[in-house]
Amino acid sequence: SVHFYKVPFRKTSKHRSETVEDRNRHYFLIMVRLLSNTQQLKWPSFSSGLNPASLTFSRSVRTKHPNESHLHYEEAKFDPQTGQQTEKPPRVAVILHGLLGAGRNWRTFTRALGAAATDPSFQSDGRGWRFLLVDQRNHGKSTLRRHSPPHTIRTAALDLYETLHGGTPDVLIGHSMGGKVALEFMKVLAEAERPMPKTTWVLDSMPTTVPGDPHQARQTIETLKKLPQPVPHRKWLGDYMRERGYPPVVIDWVATNLVEAPGEKPGGPLVWAFDIEGAEGMYDSYATSCFWEMLETPPAGSKVELVRAEKSLPWPEDVEERLAKIAATSSSVHMHVLPKSGHWVQMDNPKGLLELMVPSFRT
Repeated sequence: SVHFYKVPFRKTSKHRSETVEDRNRHYFLIMVRLLSNTQQLKWPSFSSGLNPASLTFSRSVRTKHPNESHLHYEEAKFDPQTGQQTEKPPRVAVILHGLLGAGRNWRTFTRALGAAATDPSFQSDGRGWRFLLVDQRNHGKSTLRRHSPPHTIRTAALDLYETLHGGTPDVLIGHSMGGKVALEFMKVLAEAERPMPKTTWVLDSMPTTVPGDPHQARQTIETLKKLPQPVPHRKWLGDYMRERGYPPVVIDWVATNLVEAPGEKPGGPLVWAFDIEGAEGMYDSYATSCFWEMLETPPAGSKVELVRAEKSLPWPEDVEERLAKIAATSSSVHMHVLPKSGHWVQMDNPKGLLELMVPSFRT
């Protein structure tokens, strides 16, 4: 069953500093105010599991027994606000996080997106939406699955295909590394002659090879590999990384992956929720993968929405020009710039991102 509640905002105590979760509550309240026509909505909590046996897809249905390729995901179900009853299953949207992230990073934005998507002005058939916030291999609770190498964009896409039983979500959303996994997943569907998602969103993920180390990802991985395990506490990690010149946004990003060490009491030593060696392999694959051919000749029935964050690191001029040319001549590929946003699009400009994405959920 799905339980609904309104998320409270509790001010931080003077005895402790603001946490990432506190800040997420703050962003949530901002988005509630932005969505003025959804003020009275009830908001779903997130359930989680490793066995997606109950998944039903509106665009295709496959059944398979769970295996080691299945990924952990959190799920939120948004019932229609029309009051209309239907026996048809809700539509499905899948969200793929970036490097060293997890599905939970998208909880707050998903609450706002799901509420907007089920507003009567956008949904007329009463089917509602299910959002799956996936932990990719070597990340979050999917780390417990101990996926076999190679750790690549391709194997990550195949993991998703197995997790969804070969089914096709109505909307697929990928951020950063997750954006390339989303594009690779489309290739897997095409090879299996499965239908395409209605819309695939690729958020601040340059769809070609990535020169250098634009987001300090490789440098961060090398730093984390040298850290002692377990980590004494979050402040220790913050001090360690700050001394090495890392900005607060990177420190916060990394710190969300610290969890209590098995068998330790609360407040004790912490360990990583990700597999750093496996994540390193995925980043190497991300940096070297390229999707020009797919974007210039997209699979039949596909629609790709590429979003570049205005204040994120600039893409090479030749890449921008080539993408603009594709978007100008294709009915399947579109290019957007999200204003006033850095790489962390769901945090930096959630209102702008909602305005871009919500129309693709119209039924």
